[in-house]
Amino acid sequence: MNKDVPAENASPGEPPRGDISPRVTSETRVQHNLRVPMRDGVELSLDLIRPDIEGPLPVVLVRTPYDKVMERSGKEAYEKLAQRGYIIAVQDVRGRFNSDGEFFPYFNEHDDGYDTVEWIAAQDWCDGNIGMTGGSYVGQTPWFAASRRPPHLKAIAPIVSPPGNLWRNEPVYGGAFLLGMGEWLVGMGLRSWQVGEFMTIFSEQQDYFEALPLATLPERAGTTSTWWPELMKHPTFDDFWKQGSYDNWSEIAAPALNITGWWDMNFPGAPLNFENMRREGATPDARNGQKLVIGPWPHWVNNHRSRNGVDFGEHAIIELDDYITRFFDRWLKGKRNGIDDEKPVYIFVLGANEWWAEDSWPLPGTEEVPFHLHSGGSANSLKGDGGLSTAEPADEPADTYTYDPADPVRILWGLHDGPVDDRIPSTRDDVLCYTSEELSEPLDVVGWVTMKLWASSSALDTDWHARLVDVHPDGSARFLCHGILRARFRNSFEKPELLEPGKPYLFEFTMNATGNRFLPGHRIRLELTSSWFTQYDRNTNSGADNPFMDDQLVVAEQTVYHDAEHPSHVVLPVIRR
Repeated sequence: MNKDVPAENASPGEPPRGDISPRVTSETRVQHNLRVPMRDGVELSLDLIRPDIEGPLPVVLVRTPYDKVMERSGKEAYEKLAQRGYIIAVQDVRGRFNSDGEFFPYFNEHDDGYDTVEWIAAQDWCDGNIGMTGGSYVGQTPWFAASRRPPHLKAIAPIVSPPGNLWRNEPVYGGAFLLGMGEWLVGMGLRSWQVGEFMTIFSEQQDYFEALPLATLPERAGTTSTWWPELMKHPTFDDFWKQGSYDNWSEIAAPALNITGWWDMNFPGAPLNFENMRREGATPDARNGQKLVIGPWPHWVNNHRSRNGVDFGEHAIIELDDYITRFFDRWLKGKRNGIDDEKPVYIFVLGANEWWAEDSWPLPGTEEVPFHLHSGGSANSLKGDGGLSTAEPADEPADTYTYDPADPVRILWGLHDGPVDDRIPSTRDDVLCYTSEELSEPLDVVGWVTMKLWASSSALDTDWHARLVDVHPDGSARFLCHGILRARFRNSFEKPELLEPGKPYLFEFTMNATGNRFLPGHRIRLELTSSWFTQYDRNTNSGADNPFMDDQLVVAEQTVYHDAEHPSHVVLPVIRR
């Protein structure tokens, strides 16, 4: 575990507490609306939070589509950094609020980020050392800028950033479109808000999620968009989507403090970005300077010690702002504060309710254990006979269900809800449930989870959704992680292949990751179905060339196999200590 010596009141294993830059002033002021020229002549608006001390100073840049005034107002973390000798620069991205140009998500942030960093570096109030931070899309913009390798970008601290591939989480995951992007579209408007409380989105069901084809969602929502129609024209991972990615790891030179929570809607971004940069980053500092923090949090990190009635204990909230400050002190001020010698990975293990400090992600010594699906042919719903164990299947009958896109499985909770009780959707017959026996001793499952599913469909195309659940002694089924694969993309996201109806195929796909101790008396459950509406668009099953433009609904008969020839199983990353 953690060899670092924690400060008083810290939990063993959590990011170590240490000295941070001393406060050099209590006075800060805002400088409004600096105009930053981009290479194409468009000017973006930038505000500064400046400490009342002489410069030049290091700068922490924040680039947001959500209004720079809202971003900088009342943010204790930014004020704390400014009081410790940093200038905080907050910018409206292209086409948003006070910035010129037209907003198109993702695709302009690479060059605009580079140009903004280098413009700041040329100002007399900047000492040439620039970092970036922010959360969600604002946490993605540091990676976009870093992918162009601006010389003066010395480090980034992205919080709940999506991964570098636009088909790995948002707006597309496993070939299915994240319907929350529609609510994001409606709330964002063209330049400014179209809803009163934007931060409440992704928490309620919206009528316009029902739109078919998916491309007509803006029309059903009563709005227009300049970018949604273009996304809808690209139903495969083609060059269009690749231009919006930032996964050129070998060209990125920025050390990064990657922060997320197990139930973050953008979860895989932090561990994937960490893992890729540790392996492929452009320089030794970029590779060795990567840090990863995963807490018991949803998208809003480090705010609550409990969610949905599950209490994670007194160490669920940590001194995260101070850890970010220590990180910037090291890379923007050159302070040798010991952070280089500390563990690179800090993760909170659910169930155990403790932090672990680790040398790598995935964790050293991870054992990939297959848990096989079993049943007598009636695994339908949580009341069925589906089982889950390490025993390999023998001669077992397959499980079947009907997937009707007109009546999809509906998830009634939002993207920020955390460890919800997942029992309600699992009462449907079109949800197959495979549940283990009660555990007699703790089982630590920490790392990437993979589904290896043998299945067939009567349709030319369909979706497979898999969810991992911790079943508590009281029967509550606490959601842990989820994966999806649109069947046509079983071999490639670039070159889809339709199904031969009735033919069994092996579908292998990620379910992202979890960090959970299954306690004695608990059971492990795997749920399989063909829709997760309204989180993701439903597959119409028609096999249309462009599912985003399709409204022809086809009912599919689905078959899941678990026999010696077709051993369907979920691979769990088990840690034994």
